[in-house]
Amino acid sequence: MARGQCIGVREQLTSLLPDAELERLARETGMVQRRRKVKVAAFFWTLVLGFGAGRVRSIGGLRRSYERASGQSLVPSAFYDRFTAATTRFLRAVLGVVLGHLAKTERPLGGALAAFREVLAADATLVKLHRLLARRYPGSRTNSSPAAAKLHVVMSVTGAGTKSVKITHGRACEHRVLRLGPWVRDRLLLFDLGYFRYQLFDCIARNGGYFLSRLATRADPRIVATHRRWRGRAMALEGLRLSEVADRLRREVLDAEVEVEFQRRVYGGVRRTARRRLRLVGVRLPEASEYRFYLTNIPPETLTPEQVAQTYAARWTVELAFAELKSHYRLDELPSRKAHVVESLLLTAVLTMLISRRLLEVLRVHLTRRQRRVPEGRWAALFASVAPAILTLLLSPRRLAEALARPLERMLLHEAADPNRSRDLLLDRVQNGTVWGST
Repeated sequence: MARGQCIGVREQLTSLLPDAELERLARETGMVQRRRKVKVAAFFWTLVLGFGAGRVRSIGGLRRSYERASGQSLVPSAFYDRFTAATTRFLRAVLGVVLGHLAKTERPLGGALAAFREVLAADATLVKLHRLLARRYPGSRTNSSPAAAKLHVVMSVTGAGTKSVKITHGRACEHRVLRLGPWVRDRLLLFDLGYFRYQLFDCIARNGGYFLSRLATRADPRIVATHRRWRGRAMALEGLRLSEVADRLRREVLDAEVEVEFQRRVYGGVRRTARRRLRLVGVRLPEASEYRFYLTNIPPETLTPEQVAQTYAARWTVELAFAELKSHYRLDELPSRKAHVVESLLLTAVLTMLISRRLLEVLRVHLTRRQRRVPEGRWAALFASVAPAILTLLLSPRRLAEALARPLERMLLHEAADPNRSRDLLLDRVQNGTVWGST
């Protein structure tokens, strides 16, 4: 294979997670206590890459993927008995290792986002489970989904890495699951309305971070100052509630400082009332008469109102990631009544996406030299289709793997590139200011 066409799929994945590292984690988490017929590395890669076997996701389909790729026959119990609580601990440990590696490969931000160390989007998605798991994982709707898990993710808008992944029951509140601290300093967090809470925003600001959220319908902050002056007989806004002026606004943008009041947590048996000044931005939607309002603590000199709306559109990356997990990696296909099996398959789907993003970054490096782009959605569909071939590549002897890699990597380079050369990726449009907030 020509040097420019060599991606090194096998080398990339085995350097990310060497067999020795997987075996060490398996021993430390209690997944492996003695040598068995099923090898740890082969079992792990089968979970991550064998999701496409059969019309639906099943343990039997994973076992057949293992047998086909490794050439080793197993009785069903030898494979199924691997799914234990220790396996869940093992997958969580592997997830931590992968997150640590991907955090080191983040792409630098440019344009309007260059002012921040990192831009992260937080969100959660529901996954329906078997009704017999309702006690362990109560769902938010007792009729349509009595049992459900909620996957909480904080991910970089560059798409390369994820900061945290947590699994809770379906009734867990998003803002209660998110853990803040000094790590948010100089970072921007994008939230949907499920996280709208003044206490959360105050905590981010006190830790030196930034946030950007849509303004909740129930919120009615008091305007105390404006950051932009308008000529003529502009309406005075200071001292008024947003509800008192929203219907009378005629300006293209509203850029104001507001004061919000909220209750802090109980300390020493006392709950105190606190106040904080934040920035309220309203942008009139293109070709519409209504405004879209945002709440943030980003200074006006860092982002203009238009840039605030454009930056918020980057939150769509986490929505696309959830769609990728469900459409291509079968996140919502959990064929089990056992909690530890469900948790293992949930973690496996996330690992599949993160590992696919590792290869995506490698492909982008190669194709950028040819001025070609690779959209995440296009890559996800391609990766899902070749996952069985990559599994075979990983579990085959080295000489056979080298022969299998040549046509596979040549095909990946050809098929991953977007045929529309003029189409920018979402992040590029956000950084260049050519997209408007749409979520």
